[in-house]
Amino acid sequence: MPNTTMLPKWRFSSLGMGILALCGVLMLPTQAAAEEGAAREPAEVYRQVCAHCHALDKAVGPEITRAFPEAAHESWRAYIETTVRHGRAAMPSFRPAKISDAELEALSAALARGDLAEGDGGEE
Repeated sequence: MPNTTMLPKWRFSSLGMGILALCGVLMLPTQAAAEEGAAREPAEVYRQVCAHCHALDKAVGPEITRAFPEAAHESWRAYIETTVRHGRAAMPSFRPAKISDAELEALSAALARGDLAEGDGGEE
């Protein structure tokens, strides 16, 4: 017989496949571990993700940095968080891998308070 190598045939039962899948999932880093120490400041998130369209000099998306009355903070924050996660019209959705839940919470609070409001840039 010629010198050939036979590879074993691997056959896994559905239970074996389930165990393999579970092991794979357990080896993945959790979202909480990814959020620890990696959370960016709201101004940094705005600069890296939002300012491309929402900065005053871009005029692609609406201005989102102006302060809202304190009575409207909760509803404005909910609107921002829903829009960021699910998108709206030309606004794309952003997964937690792009903006973590903690970052989104801090960003929406900063936007509602007007912490990230841009100056008028010297325009008269």
